[in-house]
Amino acid sequence: MPIIPFLGLSLGLNAFQIGIILSIFSICQLFASPITGKLSDIFGRKPLLIFSQTSTLIGFFLLGIANNVWILVLARLVDGVLGSNMTVSHAYISDVTNPRYRTKTFGYSSAVFGAGLIFGPMIGGLLASINYSVPFFFAAGVSLLSVILVIIFLPESLSKKENKLDFNLGDIIPIKETKRFFKTAKIRGILVVFFIYNFGFFLFISTFSLLAEKQVNVSVQEVSFYMAWIGTLRVIFQTALINPLLKKLSENTTLRLGIFAMIFTMTFLIFSTSYWIVYLPLSFLAFGTGVARPILTSKLTKAVKKEETGSLLGVSSSLTSIGQIITPILGGLILQFLPTQMLPISSAVIFTLIFLIWRWAFVNSVQEEKEQVIKSKEQVINS
Repeated sequence: MPIIPFLGLSLGLNAFQIGIILSIFSICQLFASPITGKLSDIFGRKPLLIFSQTSTLIGFFLLGIANNVWILVLARLVDGVLGSNMTVSHAYISDVTNPRYRTKTFGYSSAVFGAGLIFGPMIGGLLASINYSVPFFFAAGVSLLSVILVIIFLPESLSKKENKLDFNLGDIIPIKETKRFFKTAKIRGILVVFFIYNFGFFLFISTFSLLAEKQVNVSVQEVSFYMAWIGTLRVIFQTALINPLLKKLSENTTLRLGIFAMIFTMTFLIFSTSYWIVYLPLSFLAFGTGVARPILTSKLTKAVKKEETGSLLGVSSSLTSIGQIITPILGGLILQFLPTQMLPISSAVIFTLIFLIWRWAFVNSVQEEKEQVIKSKEQVINS
């Protein structure tokens, strides 16, 4: 994560061009993930896991030999289009897990992913001190190991496979479900707040390496330590702090604290030009994202019936993917043509929007629910 922007700089790219390359992977994933999931329903989870991880291996190898821009672009295309393994991994977990323990198992999966976000950037940054190729070759080796482990130890989890590929545009961008959920004020409000939160966060984090390099004049190793710091604190806050906070404070109050922490982070970073000082606002960033995202996800799942949870999370995921496509390009534009401070200022403004629409999102929806209850009672009386 911290290395690709520095690799782009070494190849003569500017911040805007790097932002475009960073968005390529997200664009590919938006279309490839649902297709890969459908293909795994036909051919099985194991073959698709092997294929996708092999593609990721090739993508990392191409990054390791990237001595020009076109190889860099090709590497992101290969991994983005063919290496969509997260969807298949989740499907595999769902196949082999008792429904009673599925949430707990996905929690373990999330924890493993979080650990990767701690150790991955740190190892990558340390290896990059040799040269930029070494961490990518190392990552390719890890991918090769995962392919071998899948081949030897992982049995096929799908006993009954689909006979034909049933695929349409709605599997990529769930327009029909989005329209349906947006008709309800409560769900609409939470989806909009979730999108704004993700947009502000990804605008900052997707181009954080470039911001740190320009404003604080840090190396790739130092950026990797920043990212590891954020990941470590986020895990600590999510495991040790969020439950005690929710016991003493309401969900909405805790969520407000998380958003305030994000705004404080961005405001502090406007004036931060020292390597060590940056760790302070990043601590608040870890708290903010560690608290806000789980609460917003929880609000989403509580806003609908159990059988609609998957559809709603699919809509939220699509909106998040769209944000991940736009934000690296927008962040690159800001860093290329405006003072670096405009990036955290922009994120701070976006997070502030959450408070401006708070009443519309979470308070007015209560009034709508009351009106629906009254209307239902009237219908019962009339019948």
